[in-house]
Amino acid sequence: MNNLNEEKPKHHTIINQNRKTIVKFMKNNDIINIKKFIFENNIKLKSFNVNNKFDFLIYAIGKNLSPSMVRYFYKKCHYKTINYKFVLRRKNILTPLLLALIKSNYVLAEEILKNGGDINYKMIKYNILYCLYNYKSLTAKNVKFILNHGFNIDSINDHNLISKLNMDILQLILKRCIFDNAFILKLINIHVNKQTLSEEELNDLISSETNKIKVTDEWYQKALSNKRYKDIEEVYYYKDINYNRQELKQLFFYLEMEYAYLRIPEQYRLLKQVETQQIKIPMTKDDLDEQYNKLYVLLFKFLNYFIGYGKLRGLREFFRENEFVFKDIRYTEYDMITYAIKHDISVTNLVRNSLGCCSISIIKIK
Repeated sequence: MNNLNEEKPKHHTIINQNRKTIVKFMKNNDIINIKKFIFENNIKLKSFNVNNKFDFLIYAIGKNLSPSMVRYFYKKCHYKTINYKFVLRRKNILTPLLLALIKSNYVLAEEILKNGGDINYKMIKYNILYCLYNYKSLTAKNVKFILNHGFNIDSINDHNLISKLNMDILQLILKRCIFDNAFILKLINIHVNKQTLSEEELNDLISSETNKIKVTDEWYQKALSNKRYKDIEEVYYYKDINYNRQELKQLFFYLEMEYAYLRIPEQYRLLKQVETQQIKIPMTKDDLDEQYNKLYVLLFKFLNYFIGYGKLRGLREFFRENEFVFKDIRYTEYDMITYAIKHDISVTNLVRNSLGCCSISIIKIK
């Protein structure tokens, strides 16, 4: 019994020593001496891998070793599949393909795919794009590689990934995925087979294509909050405007939130920029007028509140915040002084608080 107990630590010591020797050869990309050492010592490499502590394949990829080295260890370690998870330091989950892309080693990534690597393999529940984002490795090259190797675009917004992307990456995804080669081939097939499509069927086909990538409400809210209007314009370039007019209205809804009167200037600036085509978001005159009128209603709702409750200090601040909006309003039919008299507000105080911000007593809305 004592001999058995003594053998166990001795066995582990030999394994550790042999592993160190093999790793030393690996660092030098010396596959000849690795093969020789393994043969002479009758080593079974699979037993040298320790679950979530050491893995020859993960080590080889992490050190950017040669494709032949990766092939050798994948074969000799007798992995059931090349799609497996390795937990690094208890919290970071890796797969061979993910690690190759983190290292921007596309030669190894291709090698892994040739050996059965799955671009859509999920680590617990996250797709490879999301994992690269978490590892701060979601580069344009990585995105191109993934999209070019059969990534399932339907899962692109898992865990709200779209809202986290910077504009360069989002633009790349939109450009690559909407009206892509598959869509063009579909149109060619329709033409070759002399199929006829009604206008409604063609619109449905286009609408389905443009809605493959759903940009989230959260992304729009962030873009509007940071006044990234050109980014919004770029996203709308890929929209099917005929079928998405509600989204145009929704764009302005994102600015209608708590403390809405503080957002009126932002909404108004955005409308003016759309109207003058400084931001090229297609919008009909009727849609624009509808948004202007909603804004005016909101404006006078708050105006009535400040006057009706005698909050003249707040009124002055309200005029100051919205001065350029009041000066630019195109239609009038609102008598501020009459409204104040009806609510027993001192006209002198009212004029004193509004003068300099809005020099007229009658403000019109359509």
